[in-house]
Amino acid sequence: MRSLLLLPALLLGSALAAPVTYRVAPLDQVSIVMAENETDIENFTAVASKVSGTVIFDPAARTGSADLTVNGASLSTGVPLRDEHMRSADWFNFGKMPAITFKSTRVQYVSGDNYRVTGTLIMNGVMRTVTSTARVKLTPANDVTRASGITGDALAVSVVFNVKLGDFGVEHIAVQAGRVKDTLPVTIKLIASNR
Repeated sequence: MRSLLLLPALLLGSALAAPVTYRVAPLDQVSIVMAENETDIENFTAVASKVSGTVIFDPAARTGSADLTVNGASLSTGVPLRDEHMRSADWFNFGKMPAITFKSTRVQYVSGDNYRVTGTLIMNGVMRTVTSTARVKLTPANDVTRASGITGDALAVSVVFNVKLGDFGVEHIAVQAGRVKDTLPVTIKLIASNR
């Protein structure tokens, strides 16, 4: 008899635990992609703030997926001439192919707010598989999220991928000379909302 009484609660609980689609908030500087170069010769951080796409997240099942696009033409290092060079065909070719896309193929819960994420990264017309650990944090809508311009619940995602430039067709003399590292940590930080 007791198990029959628990059945509606179990059914209701499983109905409430469902994947939710979150859209990247269209607010500049809330969602960004950063690539950091640190060498003995030159240090800079490149930031792109035009990030769009969706993240599907189910906090009860601890699963999800992501489909993201970054406009590489929005890249800024704080030096306009360097930005222009990095958008050129000699570097990332963002003038002709501005879209950088990432689509997850596997998301596996690790612990706490951490998930192991594997996916396909496409940049400069080249597709590669990348894997890293992402931090995913869900914040229910409240006065602070609304004051920040975020409607609905806020999903914060942060992940760092080590991207080998040579794998994406970037073989500039500055890389060969050691001014720019061939493998750069690329950080994606985004806020997405379910409304």
